[in-house]
Amino acid sequence: MHRIARFVCLAAVTLAVAVQAQSVISAHSGTVHYVEGKVLLNDQEISPRFGEFPAMDNGAVLKTTAEGRVEVLLVPGAILRLGENSSIRMVSNSLTDTRVELQSGKAVVECDDAVTLMVGGKPVSLLQNGIYEAKAQPAAVQVYKGEATLLNDGQMTMVKRGHELLAGDAVTAQKFDDNGTDDLYNWSSRRSGYLALANVSAARTAGDDYGSYAGLGSGFGYMAGGWMWNPAFGMFTMVPMDGMLYSPFGYGFFSPTTVYYAPYYYGARGNAAKQGSNSRLASSSSGTSTSATPVTSSRVSNSGGLPSASGGGFSTGLARSGGRGR
Repeated sequence: MHRIARFVCLAAVTLAVAVQAQSVISAHSGTVHYVEGKVLLNDQEISPRFGEFPAMDNGAVLKTTAEGRVEVLLVPGAILRLGENSSIRMVSNSLTDTRVELQSGKAVVECDDAVTLMVGGKPVSLLQNGIYEAKAQPAAVQVYKGEATLLNDGQMTMVKRGHELLAGDAVTAQKFDDNGTDDLYNWSSRRSGYLALANVSAARTAGDDYGSYAGLGSGFGYMAGGWMWNPAFGMFTMVPMDGMLYSPFGYGFFSPTTVYYAPYYYGARGNAAKQGSNSRLASSSSGTSTSATPVTSSRVSNSGGLPSASGGGFSTGLARSGGRGR
């Protein structure tokens, strides 16, 4: 009897986890996904609770204190991480025109595309899969990987890897040492690794449930994936619709069609962003974009107790046929 009772309880827990893991949220950018230390949303301190992720509405301001850090999910495949004593304002949380203003301090953005970062009052477009670090004073955006452009007074300034945009009164570009990284960059790399760890079980769950699988691309025909809730890890993770992604930091993200390769092709690819990999966000075997739809709203998990990982983020991967991506 006791064995049967234990089995029934275990089955119930497993079912509950599977049902929760099917949750794919895709409506707006700006879900506060993870916090460390004291973080304020519209001057109200965020109290992390399992499975709860506050949403940033248009005009919302997010601030960190001297020991605070925060991770915000934007469009799928795009994540902003804010350092200590920093603040951002959500200008537009639209999927097709996500705009975030850095008001103070610094932030790292790991993304595929479709994100505009306002720095020094000027819009900087993050055009390619890459890693960008923005600073409010002096206003600048450093490109560790990818490409950024700024249109000012009718003049376009573009910078690529190893260069930074200075967005002061006069817009200029110059080189910087992209081999040197700071604490925020390194923390962002670890956080990206945690998302990759959570991907495998979430992708398997999506593959086992058609409703969850179909939800990855629902509502946005040009998108092929989304942020998916993984209750076992207490966090969302990126799950592509097909193929496989590698982040700018070099971690693998499996789709339901390729997760059976895990863990053979899983893990950091030599800290790709830092070591010079030219890998891009992987497209599926059908050639559709692997950028996905962002999270809506609703809830902050204190899910930091994962094993340490180096590397992390989104790029080329394993096609559905099983061949390695470029």
